[in-house]
Amino acid sequence: MHQDEPVGFWSYTRRDDEIERGRIKRLVDLIADEFEIMAGRELHIFFDKDDISWGEEWRSRIDSAIMGTTFMIAIITPRFLKSQECRREVITFSSHASSRGLDDLLLPILYSGSSGLLDDSQDDEVSALIRRRNYVDWRHLRLEDEGSPAYRRAVHQLAERLAEILDRSSELEPTAQEEALIIDDQVGIVDQLAGMEDALPRLAECLIGFGHVTGEIGSQMRWATDEVTASDAREEGFAGRLRVSDQLAQRLEDPVRRLAKLGEQYASELAIVDPGVLTFIRMAKDPNLPAEDRASVEEFFRAVEGAVEMSRENVPVLTGFASSAEGIAKYSKSIRPLMRMLVKSMQRVVDGQSVMDEWERLIKEGEPRATSV
Repeated sequence: MHQDEPVGFWSYTRRDDEIERGRIKRLVDLIADEFEIMAGRELHIFFDKDDISWGEEWRSRIDSAIMGTTFMIAIITPRFLKSQECRREVITFSSHASSRGLDDLLLPILYSGSSGLLDDSQDDEVSALIRRRNYVDWRHLRLEDEGSPAYRRAVHQLAERLAEILDRSSELEPTAQEEALIIDDQVGIVDQLAGMEDALPRLAECLIGFGHVTGEIGSQMRWATDEVTASDAREEGFAGRLRVSDQLAQRLEDPVRRLAKLGEQYASELAIVDPGVLTFIRMAKDPNLPAEDRASVEEFFRAVEGAVEMSRENVPVLTGFASSAEGIAKYSKSIRPLMRMLVKSMQRVVDGQSVMDEWERLIKEGEPRATSV
C-alpha cells in the first residue's frame, strides 16, 4: 500500500461490537463506501487488530511519520476508556500527530455513555485529549436503523468531514524535500537538545518522587494488612476492619495527596516533552548529521532510555496499589476518596508509560540511528 494513499485505523473494543451485533464493524464499511463514492478513491480502514497487517501498517505509518494521509477513528464508550490497549492506541497516535501539528487526524466518535463521560470532572488524560479533538456525538444516532435517512445522513457527514480533514492535513504535511530544508534551517541539533534540558530533569524528578511516595504508601498498606490479620485473630470482625481502614485513611492522607500532585505534574511535563522528543528523533535520522552532533544524540537517547526504565519500575507498584485499593475501599467511606485519587494517579503513570514506551521503541528499532558511533 502506497504511503500517500489515505489509510485509517479503527480503535474500539471487540466486546462493544459484539454487544452491538456487529454494527460498529458495519459502520466502518459504510464510512469507507461513502468516502469512495464522494471522493472517487478507495479508503483503507484497518479494523481487525488481530490481523498481522493491522500492526504492520500501523508501525509503517507511525514510524515514517507520514501523518497527513493517516487518520484514526476512536469509538468512545465507557469500556473503551477502561481498556488500556485502546488508551495506548489513542495516546500513541495523538502523540505523533500532535508533534506534527496534525491534531485533527484523530476523530473520536462518542458512541455510548452518559453525558458526563467526557466532562471536565472525569480528570482523565484520555478523556481530556478526546474533548480537545471535537468529537462527534453518535449516542442517539446509533439507535437509528442503519438504513434510515438520519443514519445515512450522519454517515455521509462523517465521510465528508474525514475527506476535509485529510485534504487539509495533506496540505499542511511537508514533503520529504521540504522537511529536509526545514531540518537544515534549524539552529542545530545541539540547540534542540538544550531546549529539552529543562523539561527532562523535571520529568525525572517526578519519577524519583513516585518511587519515594510509593514506598511510603506501600509501608502503610503492609501495616494495614498486618493490623487486619491481628484484628481477625482477635475475632473483632468487621468492626476491627473498619477501625484499621479509618486509621489507614489518616496515614495515607498525606502521601496519596502528594502522589496525586506528582501525577498532575508528571502528565503536564510529559505533554511538554513528548512532541519535542518525537521531533528530535525524526531529526536525528538525518544521515548527514555531523559526528559531534551524533554523539550528543546518543547521549540524549541514553538519558531518555533511563527515564523510560525508571518510569517502568513504578507501573507494577502503582497497579498493585490500585488493585488493593478496590478491596480496601469496601470497608470504610473515609478511605474511598483517597483510593479513587490513588487509582487516577496510577492511570496517569500507565498512560505516560505508553508515551515513553513509544520513545524507546523508536530509538531501539534503529529508526533514528542511521549510523553507529
